[in-house]
Amino acid sequence: MTSTTTPKTVWLGIAALAPYVLMKTYWAFGGNAGRPPGDLAAALRADGAPEVLVWMERHGIDFTVLGALAGVLLLAALTRPWGERLPRRALLVLGGAGAVTLTPYGFATIVATAAGFTVGDVEGWSPWVGHVGGLAFAGLGLSLAHGARFHVRRTRRPSVLAHT
Repeated sequence: MTSTTTPKTVWLGIAALAPYVLMKTYWAFGGNAGRPPGDLAAALRADGAPEVLVWMERHGIDFTVLGALAGVLLLAALTRPWGERLPRRALLVLGGAGAVTLTPYGFATIVATAAGFTVGDVEGWSPWVGHVGGLAFAGLGLSLAHGARFHVRRTRRPSVLAHT
């Protein structure tokens, strides 16, 4: 089954993530707009974060960007023909889990920052950071939902009863 909506799903997910990835890349190269002052790696360590996350923060690698990359790869696997060679149930469980967690989290983040709540537990985050993150999470979640639905339809096996 071929559909013109497949590439749109992937591109809409990527488009929703683009501002988020750009923001995180800007921060990785030393930009500070939107961030609270101070050493975030030290704040992570003080909050008891795993040492690998502290190391990543010190080296400009944000674990949420790695998660976003994994989400895009999952979205591509759900919507591209090569994904049919992967375990169907695993793709659908991961796609569904991403959809039901990321979509409401993203929308809640947008609403919360619009209502004046801060991002995380550190003062000094700009509200637009929450909007960018919320758009990324909600957009990826909605794209994963559509991609999982598409994958179900595309990989559905014909019923034995339909041929009798």
